Amino acid sequence: MAGKHSKSLFDFKKSAYAAPKSCKPSVFSTISPPFKVILLAFVLVLVATTILITAFFMQSSSHDDILSDAKATFYSGDSSATLKLLAQQNPDIKGWLKIDGTNIDCAVCQAKDNKYYMEHNQLREESRHGALFLQNNDIIDRANDDKNIVIYGNNMQDGTMFGTLKEYRKLNFYKSNPYIELYYGDQAETYAVFSVMLISSMEDDGGRLYKPYKSYFTDDDDFNAWLEETRLRSIINTTINVENGDNILTLVTTADDFNGARLVVMAKQIDELDTELNVYGASFNPKPKYPKIWYTTKGYEYPY
Repeated sequence: MAGKHSKSLFDFKKSAYAAPKSCKPSVFSTISPPFKVILLAFVLVLVATTILITAFFMQSSSHDDILSDAKATFYSGDSSATLKLLAQQNPDIKGWLKIDGTNIDCAVCQAKDNKYYMEHNQLREESRHGALFLQNNDIIDRANDDKNIVIYGNNMQDGTMFGTLKEYRKLNFYKSNPYIELYYGDQAETYAVFSVMLISSMEDDGGRLYKPYKSYFTDDDDFNAWLEETRLRSIINTTINVENGDNILTLVTTADDFNGARLVVMAKQIDELDTELNVYGASFNPKPKYPKIWYTTKGYEYPY
């Protein structure tokens, strides 16, 4: 009896593990070799793309955290004290820029090389976002009598850095948000935007490159000629009066209008008591002067 049961148990295992007499070919084995190569390449591209996308959003998240932490520090007390705290993290941090109605509310750095903070964040880490940065030959407190200081920032699609500066191309936005705040040392300065323009980073206007970042003016005639060109190029006709001797703040970022396009927003320092300026008289400039490449790109004849 035991032998019979043992035989039966043995027969069950044998039948359970017996190799099948026939097997159908797998789907993969029926694919031609060239198509297998294509399929494998597609899988590798898909994996690589997934890795890149993951890295992209992880960096964005990290950048958002850096900006959020810096804001928490800056607004934790008196600006002069909190800027010193931020400078302990990076001595290149020279001030803070804030514009209502935008995402621009972050530290301003400065390096000897203007390209450095295009590729590094405010903690000096490599980053596609970069940081807002002061032109390398400017002094934020204008100790060298620099009448026009320039701040650059990347035009990020996620709206960080100067990604929302393009809002100033809209008349209603300008009327609602004409002021810029700049903090450094123990100073808190207010500026009123008086010009919004497109320029070229390459030679234009028959070989003459307009310089919105010009810092020094020899006399009133020199300044007035520069201001006239600034007004002529502005997308918006503003009501802000600007005179030789006024402190000017210029913000610059890239634009998509043509190769080498730059969006420039210029503002003049105003007294805190004059922040009730009448900006509602502003209007669109029907024919702003653009760089020569703008007309060429659109197939227009250069009118200047």
